[in-house]
Amino acid sequence: MITASLTYLASPGFFFSTAGITFLAILRGFKKNSKKPTDLEPFVLEHLKDAIIVTDAKDRITIINNAAKKWLGQDDIPDSTSVFDILPQSAQFRKEWGNSNTSIKFEITKDGHSGWYEATVTQLNSDDRTLIGRVLVIHDVTQEQELLEAEFRRSSQLGLLEEVGRQIADSFDQKEILQRSIDAVVNRFGYAEAAISLPTADNMLEVTAIAGTQDFGYSPGFKQGMGKGIIGHTAAIRKTYISKHVAADPYYFSNDEHYGSAICVPILSEKDLLGVLYVESIESDAFDNEDVTTLETLANQISASLQRASLYSRAQEHLRIMAAVQAVSRVISSSLDLETIFDSVVRELHKSFGYTHVSIYLLKDDYLHLGAQVGYPQELIINKIHISQGVTGRTIKTKAVQFIRDASIEPSFLRADNKVISEICVPLVKENMVLGTLNVEADANRTLKDDDVELLTILSGPIALAVDNARLHAQVKQMAMTDAVSGLSNRHALEKILTAELERSTRLTCPLSLIIFDVDSFKEYNDKWGHPAGDIRLKATADMIRANLRKYDVAARYGGDEFAIILPNTDENGALEFAKRLQHAARASTTETPIENKGISGHTLSIGIASFPQDANSLADLLLAADHAELTAKRLGKNQIFLARNLNKNETT
Repeated sequence: MITASLTYLASPGFFFSTAGITFLAILRGFKKNSKKPTDLEPFVLEHLKDAIIVTDAKDRITIINNAAKKWLGQDDIPDSTSVFDILPQSAQFRKEWGNSNTSIKFEITKDGHSGWYEATVTQLNSDDRTLIGRVLVIHDVTQEQELLEAEFRRSSQLGLLEEVGRQIADSFDQKEILQRSIDAVVNRFGYAEAAISLPTADNMLEVTAIAGTQDFGYSPGFKQGMGKGIIGHTAAIRKTYISKHVAADPYYFSNDEHYGSAICVPILSEKDLLGVLYVESIESDAFDNEDVTTLETLANQISASLQRASLYSRAQEHLRIMAAVQAVSRVISSSLDLETIFDSVVRELHKSFGYTHVSIYLLKDDYLHLGAQVGYPQELIINKIHISQGVTGRTIKTKAVQFIRDASIEPSFLRADNKVISEICVPLVKENMVLGTLNVEADANRTLKDDDVELLTILSGPIALAVDNARLHAQVKQMAMTDAVSGLSNRHALEKILTAELERSTRLTCPLSLIIFDVDSFKEYNDKWGHPAGDIRLKATADMIRANLRKYDVAARYGGDEFAIILPNTDENGALEFAKRLQHAARASTTETPIENKGISGHTLSIGIASFPQDANSLADLLLAADHAELTAKRLGKNQIFLARNLNKNETT
């Protein structure tokens, strides 16, 4: 059974798909006479990918191509059949049928699979404006719609993390933290059920917070055994578990029959299980890797908040200490930016506890990189430490706190201030993986004690979770700034980066160049080889760009078959040399011999170059100059480079 939903869009004119020239021929044929153009019919029937249906003035089908028959699922359609007898939900088409030019976007669900299509209806008139028929073109836009929905979902995932961070940042009540988190998940994505269960003293898992669009018969207080059900299984293995089809899942149990999917994420602190986050959808196979990353990040946020709440409840009598813990925890729970987290932690420890020297290092490969510091002389700051060096290196290797009471007798001590006499170095550990170190050093004005070791050890847990949370958030954010087909930055990311580079170039009075190019005759390439092959060609073009980029250059897919490259600290001559290398690499990607000023479909490039401040003084003007240069290169014959400064001369390079 086919079901369809339709959306009507205003259309300024006739919609041409990949066979626009053929459509024009059909139109001309109808204008000459009211009979179908039999010399064009075989081409229409055999070669067009879009579904094409041509009717006479009485809406009877006169021409229908193979793509349309396949789309309708009808191989044999009798002559003079009314078009409304075969269209899905034809009553909806009737509403717009009388308009001269109409575009309709609609969704069709067939055998459980959805597809999006755009249909255009164009009237055919004789020379005396008498209606002689209509052309219905149905174009598959499922891929574009799926990409749009994926972008929307990524945006919603980022919004969820931001929202939960804000809602739980100011709470120290365990149940309130959990319920706010669950409510945010359901409100954002409309899941059938979402719940958080916590381990109990009798080795059970108890539902503490629950919400959802449907009532599955569970409520706070419901218990299940450790290891039983999807929630119990996740608690036992302490890893994320995905059930694509709960009805066939060996761990799933319910009072009723369900046919959706589920994802279950453990909420961990080091190796300790704090709880389990469970989400179920009524749709099967509803979760992908991005959902996993988002919910794992959310679990980290919840874990950090639960630990913070636990700290607060155990140490209320120490008001000064807890005031500082609260301030630090609030920042790391509500922020997803590493720089903000690091800076806030070191400053809060310095202000609230009087530590004279505080620093945080982040581990990357075999080196510790300084994240933030306070109290050290600028000329002695150590920005990078190998894990084989110093007390910090030993902390990384042993994954244990190092308390150096007298730095003068410690042979591995790395001195970043001659006044320092003692040090506490605490590893930042998440799931047995060391992420970095928290270091406190003191001079003669501040004696470090065992109580400081205990405090810093307590703080290291939430800080480590915040660091890991920010890392996962950066991955999600990177997905949102990346083009799905090419793997390069998308247009939104390009404009943000270009804005920053223009500000830097203005501040430092250094040049900046922008290259915009498109792949020559890419539409013809798609028409000849198909869209999957076109995507492969776009990926190959992106790989070619990456192979030629310098360390600080940025490449992006500008739109369709257009790409853009930001070249910082590069003048027009440097950009031209880069463009020539790119042009040479593109020509080398085909076995065809390029003809002067004539492109090879899908391979050669039409390149435009604009430089700042020579050709433009603003973001909009620079983009416009490079774009016009690229269009000129294409207009003058393709497979060439055009400089923006020659726009009024039409001189190619």
